Amino acid sequence: MKTTFTGLLLAAAFVSSCNQTETAQKDQTSALENQAMDKSIVAEGFKLLETNCFSCHSPNASMDNRLAPPMEAIKKHYINDNTSLEDFTRDLTTFLNNPKAENSKMPGAIQRFGLMPAMQFSKAEVVKIAHYIFNTELEKPDWFDKHYEEEKEKHGVTSKSPDSPLEAGKAIAMRTQSVLGASLKEAINTKGADYALSFCSTSAIALTDSMGFAQNAKIKRVSDKNRNPKNKANPTELAFIHATKEALQQDLDVQPKLISTDTSYVGLYPIFSSEMCLQCHGKPLQDVKENTLAKIRQLYPDDLAVDYKSKELRGIWVVEMKKK
Repeated sequence: MKTTFTGLLLAAAFVSSCNQTETAQKDQTSALENQAMDKSIVAEGFKLLETNCFSCHSPNASMDNRLAPPMEAIKKHYINDNTSLEDFTRDLTTFLNNPKAENSKMPGAIQRFGLMPAMQFSKAEVVKIAHYIFNTELEKPDWFDKHYEEEKEKHGVTSKSPDSPLEAGKAIAMRTQSVLGASLKEAINTKGADYALSFCSTSAIALTDSMGFAQNAKIKRVSDKNRNPKNKANPTELAFIHATKEALQQDLDVQPKLISTDTSYVGLYPIFSSEMCLQCHGKPLQDVKENTLAKIRQLYPDDLAVDYKSKELRGIWVVEMKKK
């Protein structure tokens, strides 16, 4: 997915005159700031957080039982009195596009939780999320629980009622990716990439199945370059993977796909490689260490899932949901 945030100032980059450029930048910045008062954008931002983010960035989880920092902590680290909406949107986009330590303003959170997996947010979705966080008072933990429930009621949002089957499937995929990613991070951080490989070989599919059961769906990860034979894409899935790669080559935004059958909806959602992934899926003997490579060959003698680069399409989530 091409999620690089070009912003509302893109037109200014093509203006030759310095004065014209400055004027255009001011106009575009003003337009972006004025959107801060658009309640629909703020509401849509909350919906995206509720559906996709709060499973890990929970406002209610205890200090010892959370997978990631709460949103109010993120706001406190990223926004001060001199931070504009444009600044915050750019910083948030930079990190979500490429979750790396140097792109984060929360080194303590990375030390505790590790880097988050890459998520599939479009440019427009990141803007909406930034609008909500920027324009909502989240920084007071003592009353945020009440505020969270009030926001849900105000915007008419529940985690059980996404706007469409395509969005519902995406939420299921992202929650599963968050939980699986957190488990992999813990495995890598505690015992290294070799142990993470053993975890994947014995537990990843079972964990994915459990997440599907918990969310009343069937979930799987598939690829055209699979490591586990059980993750090999079928012809329909391969066609979507190839179409997605063509879109990426043309620098187009990548879109998920919904397939409707008589009894179910099937959502297809891209998965992109992150820096963490390269420890097991990158270039052999460069990103993938020799001992890790030997473990891969032991567990998966027919492995195809190497030579990836960061932010490259690595496969897709397939989420099947029964029609009601």
